[in-house]
Amino acid sequence: MYRLLEFIIRFKEFIALVTLTIVAMVLMTFGNISQLGGFRSIVVGGIGWMQTAFSWIPNPLALKNENAALRELNLQLSDERAKIRQAIVENDKLRKMLEFKKEHDKKLITSDIIGKTTTEVRNFATINRGENEGIQVGMPVVTDAGLVGLIVGTSTNFSVVRLLINRESRLAGKVQRTRIDGILVWDGDEALSMKNIPKSFDIQVGDEVLTSNYSNRFPANIRIGTVSETRDDGIALFRKVIVKPSVNFTTLEQVFVIKQLPDNERFNLEKDSSQRGIPIIKSLKKTK
Repeated sequence: MYRLLEFIIRFKEFIALVTLTIVAMVLMTFGNISQLGGFRSIVVGGIGWMQTAFSWIPNPLALKNENAALRELNLQLSDERAKIRQAIVENDKLRKMLEFKKEHDKKLITSDIIGKTTTEVRNFATINRGENEGIQVGMPVVTDAGLVGLIVGTSTNFSVVRLLINRESRLAGKVQRTRIDGILVWDGDEALSMKNIPKSFDIQVGDEVLTSNYSNRFPANIRIGTVSETRDDGIALFRKVIVKPSVNFTTLEQVFVIKQLPDNERFNLEKDSSQRGIPIIKSLKKTK
């Protein structure tokens, strides 16, 4: 019964045309042609009334085609929505990076992160700029959020960045509010540790930590992160300061390479002074 109803609804125009044609032919053969005009009006009106009366009956084929069209349109709209959201996020990032580049007084090289490597507790990133753009080993890498790391390897078109979240990363930092200095290292957690801070020093949760003037590798006053916790090491005179990096290394995509190298004169002088101090101390111990 359902199939018959579906067949009638699907071909109702054709069935009506055939029926009316047969009726017209019969009337033209056996009836008075002059009377067909009135009959035609009655038939047309009756058909119109029937179509209005049964218009509430759904057409399964039409509904199926309409649902398929709506699903396709919904998929297209979802794709367009995702693209628009991605464009908004990218535009916001690019706008912040452009503003940061305008405000920075040093020459910056814009680059994209094209790869990340994790070897045990050593994290590196690969960028799509190299020696052709003037990048050299020892140049700092930053974003508008803060410090990212240091260039440790270069080729013609690519460079490797040692991230802050690397066991080999050590840098001098200072608390912006109180100007207290300390050495920051990564212990394998999600945060950095600021070492050798006496318990009596004024450091509070929420303090901003910047690169120190004592650092020869990184320019001063670059944001490193925010103090998230302070821990007392029992009866020790020092406490452990936990610093959450301001850069989100999970979502890192674009960076700036600061075209600046460590001061070789200062580096050689400090290295030479350190080497000279070792034999002097040893000789003094021998003479006693």
